[in-house]
Amino acid sequence: MNKIINYILSKLIGVKRRYKSVLDAGESKFLPNFSIIKNRVNGIQKERVQIGNQCLLGTTIILEGDTSKVKIGDRVYMGNSSIICKSSVSFGNDILVAWGVVFYDHDSHSLDYRFRDEDVKQTYIDYVNEKGNYLKNKNWNVVNSLPIVIEDHAWIGAESMILKGVTIGKGAIVGARSVVTKDVPPFTVVAGNPAKVVKVLDIQQ
Repeated sequence: MNKIINYILSKLIGVKRRYKSVLDAGESKFLPNFSIIKNRVNGIQKERVQIGNQCLLGTTIILEGDTSKVKIGDRVYMGNSSIICKSSVSFGNDILVAWGVVFYDHDSHSLDYRFRDEDVKQTYIDYVNEKGNYLKNKNWNVVNSLPIVIEDHAWIGAESMILKGVTIGKGAIVGARSVVTKDVPPFTVVAGNPAKVVKVLDIQQ
């Protein structure tokens, strides 16, 4: 959606009212670029986004499954970043996320090229026949997905990518432009592609 239109709609309607079918939010604030996109497949709508108190969010949340769940705790700042969720992405409390970060809890496509070929065909058919919803009949059964967990006091640097099944430990720091494919221990600094521990923080736990 055009950023200007998104901003105007959220201003006129209000974020909580605009997304009331999927959003439960406490006393938090939303930056102009905040949005929730529902790329639903067939099934009963059960997607949910839960947001706590005193958060400031400029995030695009993309729900790609009927049961996608995104949970954000209290006092979370998240810049112009993206959460792409098929199963579950959860954040604790007191977390900083810079701009350009992507949280991606699935592989998007199968590792088997035959299923990817079918994806391409189905995407085109759905785009033509389903008013642009090119994921309407996507076969998610062949796509690997695992929850992402970001624990309290973590800091995620700009333009990083956090992939499926990863837990970022309490107080950990992810350096800018890192690609995180494995769990990050609490109170460590990781960086690189793939991200590796570069420092252990001497902090009272």
